[in-house]
Amino acid sequence: MKQKRISRKQWSYITIFIVICIIGHMNPTAFSYDGTLTRQMVEDYKMQYNLGMTKRHESQVEHIYMFYLGFKKVSVQTEKERVGYDIEVKKITPFLYQWERNWGDTAFRVTIGERKYYFTIVST
Repeated sequence: MKQKRISRKQWSYITIFIVICIIGHMNPTAFSYDGTLTRQMVEDYKMQYNLGMTKRHESQVEHIYMFYLGFKKVSVQTEKERVGYDIEVKKITPFLYQWERNWGDTAFRVTIGERKYYFTIVST
């Protein structure tokens, strides 16, 4: 009895499905040229959260990018001493956003619709 082989077309459909599932699970994702930022969904910004181990990045990182597969309004604030300061967010493509990182910025408050996230970046 011969086994049916999966065609290239079927493999491509399976691969596309897996990639879409991964993107949906990781949505939104913030990154710089040297890796992704640590993310945590939070209820509000009133208390300090322990984000655990954060990923290390080079100190020359000037731009942060965020991939968000959705259509709700995106706003970003940098947090300094538990106070949020608005940052200008540029929409580069339909699902890709960019903002500037100043030296010393380590925590970003990202609000997408009603959802709130902390993104952290620690430079080495």
